[in-house]
Amino acid sequence: MVSSRLLITMTAICLTGCASYSSKAIGSLDNQHPAFQTVDCQNARENAWVHEDLKQIKLVAGPSLLLFAGPILAIPVLLANLGLNTADHLKANDIKTVCGGKALTPDELTQSIVIDTGVAAATGALLPGATVLASKP
Repeated sequence: MVSSRLLITMTAICLTGCASYSSKAIGSLDNQHPAFQTVDCQNARENAWVHEDLKQIKLVAGPSLLLFAGPILAIPVLLANLGLNTADHLKANDIKTVCGGKALTPDELTQSIVIDTGVAAATGALLPGATVLASKP
């Protein structure tokens, strides 16, 4: 029988194929839009890799920390995921704004972040990448 901690770690590793919100925002852009060729848009797109790398790291680091340290780190892992998800949402919205895409309104952006936080809290932050599956970019 597979232990629950091992199962959680394996599930988190399987979720590493999911893209960050910033990457999804870049993929949704119209490359024929005049704003797509601007320097600001190019800089925004080039700097989005940070969120992709952070997402990959948190998908492995969160469950690993919980595996080794136990539930004492549940709240810090949840808060770290909240911060990283919020930064990714904000960057994705910035990319859409600068590159001529349809950016989310402040209310829509807040709602998306709240949904991510709710899913993370519901799963006990055991699966840091689960929030990606629950909301749209």
